[in-house]
Amino acid sequence: MHRITLRQLPTKRALSITKQVSVNLLLPRVRYQSSVATDMKAVEDPFTPSIPPPQKQIINKSPLQQYDDITLKGPVRADLHQREVVKKLDELWHSLVGYEPAPAQLNKSPWSRWFGVKSELQHLMTKIPRSLYVYGNVGTGKTMVMDLFYDTLAIQRKKRIHFHAFMLDIHQRIHRIKTEYPRLADPLAPIAEDLVREAYVLCFDEFQVTDIADAMILRNLFEELFKRGVVLVTTSNRHPTELYKNGIQRSSFIPCIDLLMKRCEILCLDSGTDYRKVEREQSTVYFYPLNKETNANIQRLTQLLVKGQKMTPKDLHFLSRTLTIPEQCNGVAKMKFADVCAQPLSAADYLEIVKNFHTVILTDIPSMTMKHRAEARRFITFIDAMYESHVTLIASAENNIMNIFNADEGREEMEEQMRAMRDSLDVSDVSSPLFSGQEEAFAFQRALSRLIQMQSKEWVRDELKNK
Repeated sequence: MHRITLRQLPTKRALSITKQVSVNLLLPRVRYQSSVATDMKAVEDPFTPSIPPPQKQIINKSPLQQYDDITLKGPVRADLHQREVVKKLDELWHSLVGYEPAPAQLNKSPWSRWFGVKSELQHLMTKIPRSLYVYGNVGTGKTMVMDLFYDTLAIQRKKRIHFHAFMLDIHQRIHRIKTEYPRLADPLAPIAEDLVREAYVLCFDEFQVTDIADAMILRNLFEELFKRGVVLVTTSNRHPTELYKNGIQRSSFIPCIDLLMKRCEILCLDSGTDYRKVEREQSTVYFYPLNKETNANIQRLTQLLVKGQKMTPKDLHFLSRTLTIPEQCNGVAKMKFADVCAQPLSAADYLEIVKNFHTVILTDIPSMTMKHRAEARRFITFIDAMYESHVTLIASAENNIMNIFNADEGREEMEEQMRAMRDSLDVSDVSSPLFSGQEEAFAFQRALSRLIQMQSKEWVRDELKNK
């Protein structure tokens, strides 16, 4: 039986990969005009090996000019809520013309001699353009408007990245620095120096904090980045005050929230419409229930994509280990749900898969309840990774998309398990989303919206549009 396996690499190989990972993970990903009714093609990642690099089109317009252009001529529908946010992005776009962070040598300038480093820092902070934090419900166009800003911004030192990938890169940088300089007390300052040399405008998609390790890092990291003149534009489904709500040791994360509230203008984009669910022409790439007919359809599309060639295993080497894909051919990977979502894989594994394959055939997806929280979490993370890289998904499942996850069933058993966990962690707040399942239900709502869009003909590869 084919299974996805994970193996440790030899130490020397592990070290060399660790040193390379920060470069690989901060490469631009595939950008797609999501959350709108659109005929625009994906702008594919020029660094993805399996896809030939396209010519990058230069947009000589501001975000507002570009938005008005694509809504007037199509393919994007005009939305007043979106346009108000684009106006703010347009203001930031203009304020960045001619802006570049000052060198981080505060103690050598006249300000520091007269008023000290702290006073100079306050003076420099007043000159930094105000960052933007855009939040709202799923499918309202947050990613699309941020991409308009990013694609029209005519500077070299900018970076657009999914927040999962960003935090994975930060953890690897911390590991590398602590390995090479074990006596260094705080690695975040040199990491911030490296980041600002690479990019002083950072665009994060899907900013969310569910992990205590991330929460503890972000407080100091953002302080170091803002101190160095970095401008942040981020999207999220949560208002800053809702981030990591009731999480473990959340009091230690509050200064990060306060910093975001101080340094960012907070914008809500919530038109009440999930554009991913707006009716559009669908392709047949999701099959249910699990029976002979479904298996035959999966096999038919598999053969169509690989053009009758034999699928073979492939080892993916990254982050000190090896992930074996049991069946793959010509950029198409085929795997079972149990092998990628019921195994202890992480965002790093899913990011590596989508970096190597333009199409994923995921079979035997079960119906999930609160008893399957871990599997559901991994599935959501995998969907997010595929969506961000515009990967085509072909799937077979036990139930239709709308009924694949039931947040009510299994809740009693889950709550009993969570009570035991709360007791062992000595956590008194039982309303935490960590223990109530609210985070899973919320995240699955976003995944459902994305799954619906990923079935559209404008999303899938050309070979599948009329199949």
